[in-house]
Amino acid sequence: MARPRMTVRTLVPILGIVVLILGGLCIWVVVSGGAGSRQEAPFQRAERQVREQRGPDWEVRYVEAGSGPAVCGYAAARNRSGVTEEPVAFISRIGRILFADEPLPTEFRALREEFCPAFARSPEAPA
Repeated sequence: MARPRMTVRTLVPILGIVVLILGGLCIWVVVSGGAGSRQEAPFQRAERQVREQRGPDWEVRYVEAGSGPAVCGYAAARNRSGVTEEPVAFISRIGRILFADEPLPTEFRALREEFCPAFARSPEAPA
């Protein structure tokens, strides 16, 4: 029995299909913003994370740069009459935001000391 051989005539269409698939994949990555997309600024990220976690009526009231991509600040809700509620401290990192009023005060203090050691604290806030 003769073994079928791969000839140039059969190899060219196969390689052409592979090139078309790879080109389409590259175009899809560029259009969807996968490779080379610009990251949002840390302050914008903090605003987005606050609104995602607390709701659209929450706004960042104060923010300062921490070490690396972390930012620390205060956010508060504004009620329907425009009065701002008591602000809550937060630490925003790329994949996570942590608020001071969450049930992890020890973790919040550790992150605050690690990323924002000079972060402005309210007078009644625990050290």
